[in-house]
Amino acid sequence: MSPPDSAGPPSYLLEKRYLAEEHLHRGDTADVFRGTDTWSGELVAVRVLREDRPELESVFRRRAERLFGFASSRVVRPIYLGETRDGRPFLVTELLVGRGADSFGRVRWEVACEIARQAMRALAEMHLHGLVHGDLRPSKIFVASSSAGGSRVKLLDLGIGGRNASEEQDVRALLGMLYRFLTGTEWTPESAASGLPPVLGEAPPRLEELLHAWLIDEHTAPLTANDVASGLHEIVAYASGQFIIPRPSRTSFELVAPPSVPRVFTREGVDQQGGGGGGNER
Repeated sequence: MSPPDSAGPPSYLLEKRYLAEEHLHRGDTADVFRGTDTWSGELVAVRVLREDRPELESVFRRRAERLFGFASSRVVRPIYLGETRDGRPFLVTELLVGRGADSFGRVRWEVACEIARQAMRALAEMHLHGLVHGDLRPSKIFVASSSAGGSRVKLLDLGIGGRNASEEQDVRALLGMLYRFLTGTEWTPESAASGLPPVLGEAPPRLEELLHAWLIDEHTAPLTANDVASGLHEIVAYASGQFIIPRPSRTSFELVAPPSVPRVFTREGVDQQGGGGGGNER
């Protein structure tokens, strides 16, 4: 019998404080619930190790502990790590409202480049502190609304590193996601042999040049997250000085402009393939 697609929340206050309520998502490792800190009234996300994944407890704990050792506005904010009454670890984090990157299909080139640019900046911060993710995939990236307006891309965890993990592996994983956002298909080693498909539409030619350099050309020096982020910034700035970022709504997207450009709104942006979301990780 296959495991259920969701699990109910604990029927008691976790650590006599955190109330897990609505089920938001079932990830590979944890069930995620919308919750409340009953002491402060803050809305939170509660991730609880899945009952059918006891073998992943050490992975769950390692990811959680890494979050507490790294503070950044580009990474989800951890609040508390504890255990349920049956001994399973749970992690309380800030509640993010928006959509996971795994819910996007092919998107407009401006959207794809800005999501990847912000995610690359998050990676650059990790790498600067000597951390390597090692398990970067769309479900680890979240496009969240910002209280200051617009949206911000956040990493939902910092991975666990690992013996074979490297900074360049992280960068190439994120470049593969950029390719997926642009084309709607996965990047594979065979993709390099066939070259880049002519699917970029009105994107500036410079984007295709950079993608070719990053994905296909041989490199004498490792790719860095900062270098790729800078290249993507150049491309995003090309879009008439306006940065297009998905809003949490499933139908509208906000243009987040630099200070010198007025903020405007549009309903264009994503050719949506997949559901929306209002939760946190995976």
